[in-house]
Amino acid sequence: MQRYFLSKKVTKKINSMFPSVDISKSTKVEYVKDEDVEVIFMDDVLSFFYTGKKLFPALKFVHGKEDDFKKITVDMGAVKFVCSGADVMRPGVTHIDENVLKDDTVIVVDEKNGKALCVGIALEDADEMNKMKLGKAVKSVHFVGDKIWNYSVD
Repeated sequence: MQRYFLSKKVTKKINSMFPSVDISKSTKVEYVKDEDVEVIFMDDVLSFFYTGKKLFPALKFVHGKEDDFKKITVDMGAVKFVCSGADVMRPGVTHIDENVLKDDTVIVVDEKNGKALCVGIALEDADEMNKMKLGKAVKSVHFVGDKIWNYSVD
């Protein structure tokens, strides 16, 4: 297992990628690579993870900060599928933030509670998604109960 604290240069890069995430000078930012998992902890909270070379926010970090990220809202009928790792299908989508662009990192939330269910990649711009009647809207990369959700450093 590789484990080390990140430099200020790297934390500035994370801040530029996710402007709503303000990493202060006193924040302990630690990188961990363990077998097939690459994650970043901020003050001992799993905050980000890598899939390939792309950095994504972790759901445990996003909870309570959903408004700081681009969001797609799904109806309650889609919740069990999204929480099982399914991609988000357009018929289950009830609202799309208008600033969502194709390939953006998005947070998928439920319409009743507004809680984050998964982190994914938008497959179309918001305008195109709004025109769609069928098909995939978001590719799921991290969901409640997956290996990132359950990851811990012991």
